[in-house]
Amino acid sequence: MLLCSLSLFPKMSFENQDPAPMPEPEVVLAAYQKDYFRPPVDDNTIKLNGTFGELRSNHFHTGIDIDSKTGGVGQPVFAAADGFIDRIKVQAGGYGNVLYLKHPNGYTTVYAHLDRFSPEIQKYVRDFQYKRERFDVDLHPTDGSFKVKQGQEIGKLGNSGGSTGPHLHFEIRHSGTGKALNPLLFGLPITDRTPPDIRDMKVYFLNDRREVLQSKPFPIQKRKDGTIGIPGDVATIGAWRVGFGVKTYDRQSGYRNDNGIYAISLYADDKLSYQWRMDELDFDETRYLNAHIDYSARMRYGAWFHRCFVLPGDRLNNYSRTDMLGAVELFKDKPVKITLKVLDALGNTSTLSFRVQRDESMETIAGAPYHFDMPYDVDNRIDMEDFFMTMPKGALYESLHFQYKTTPDESNGMYSSMYHLHDDRTPVQRYFEVGIKPRNLPEALRTKAVIAYCGEGRPDNCGGSWRGEYLVTKVRALGDYCVMADTQAPTITPVVFDSDMRKKSTMSFRIRDNFAINGSADGMSYRGTVDGQWVLFEYDSKRARITHTFDGRIGAGTHQLRLSVKDDRGNEAVLERSFTR
Repeated sequence: MLLCSLSLFPKMSFENQDPAPMPEPEVVLAAYQKDYFRPPVDDNTIKLNGTFGELRSNHFHTGIDIDSKTGGVGQPVFAAADGFIDRIKVQAGGYGNVLYLKHPNGYTTVYAHLDRFSPEIQKYVRDFQYKRERFDVDLHPTDGSFKVKQGQEIGKLGNSGGSTGPHLHFEIRHSGTGKALNPLLFGLPITDRTPPDIRDMKVYFLNDRREVLQSKPFPIQKRKDGTIGIPGDVATIGAWRVGFGVKTYDRQSGYRNDNGIYAISLYADDKLSYQWRMDELDFDETRYLNAHIDYSARMRYGAWFHRCFVLPGDRLNNYSRTDMLGAVELFKDKPVKITLKVLDALGNTSTLSFRVQRDESMETIAGAPYHFDMPYDVDNRIDMEDFFMTMPKGALYESLHFQYKTTPDESNGMYSSMYHLHDDRTPVQRYFEVGIKPRNLPEALRTKAVIAYCGEGRPDNCGGSWRGEYLVTKVRALGDYCVMADTQAPTITPVVFDSDMRKKSTMSFRIRDNFAINGSADGMSYRGTVDGQWVLFEYDSKRARITHTFDGRIGAGTHQLRLSVKDDRGNEAVLERSFTR
């Protein structure tokens, strides 16, 4: 099916996109008070394995990751300035054990993935956990209950929550707006004289709304003199309007970890066409990362490309207001000079320069067959036999030629056809609704039915509630869906446990479910008692493990342990054992 031929488009209108104005075309590092905060660890030079604005799965990184000095947990963490503890949170995933300190200067600092808190804070949290009989808590102490001084130890560096290794995630937020600010702009002791590394580039053929028609690799060349350009003098492209994408990373001097960059500017004939920078970040906008990056390249082969143009449905406010928002018009008789500058937060800069011109032999872009047009800026609904979906306005970043098909159920575990909703390489910003009418679901399994996302690995339980004959749920990813039934109870496996626990400091168990719950096991609930009294089991989601640390609440003698684990469909596993302390 022929979608379009590249041709000269009329001048673009940007009424559908209104990014916040930025103060200057050239990137100037934002000026924050440089002597207010001390580093949260005792290191002469902070070693970073993550920077502010770094590209992560479904979000921009909102702080800096400070590597463990020892490679393990337990390094002291200190208050960056005078203030008081405003919030204490404990959770299995996310930030894990995290402290929020509010300061008189209008900022809040955040210390995440802690192994544990300072003793007085730890006791306060532990007492509350036992009072409410739950592991996950979100506490807001009365103002001044926990006053701290700059340099006071508040916890230990750890690996709790969604952390993938021992480190401290450190943030600075504006207390009034809640926005995250770039900590590297506050004068922390960072040594870095290494400019960002520009490793690869792509070119994107665009229509008059900056929507992508096609993309191709764009060769770059690092010259012996240190400059970066392209092979040859001028690159020719069979398109009238293009955008560029760049794969680029930064490295701190003396360290090999690939970190994120601070800003990208693209100039066309020396006029600013595009600028993205990470001075601050609104948490409500962080998922727009999926519009900022080449999401398809990320899903297909794991490459992180920054788009140097703004998709029409991208509402991220980290772009400069420019006439073309990164779209570049090409001409057959006049090459356009492209200059791309990449900066880190210490001002180190790398520059890529080249010229590009339209090829006189125009290329025709043919798209794959599709079934529905889904404009990004309106509500969309699809009603098919035994299936419906609603895609709300603002869920897509650009209009979609939606592909849809069904295949009959071919598995004993399926109670509907498989519904193939476009592909999993197309990102979605907002939740959309999916409804499926099962054809062969026994009445006895009605309460066990779930809509399952059938990607790689085991099926992902997306939940679902009944609306007449349809099982309905909200999801946030395109791909393959069907109705399945969850009838299996979770499993409980002893890891550290036997009948004689007198020499053990902990007991732990692995808990698993046959379905992932929205990508994790967090949808399971668990409860542990000893002699009928609730005891605290801390949940490590990375290892699917619950652990009780003996703290004197269980005395000497023989005791009865009872563990129950229940999934979101009411299937329950129970383990009962006796042990001696």
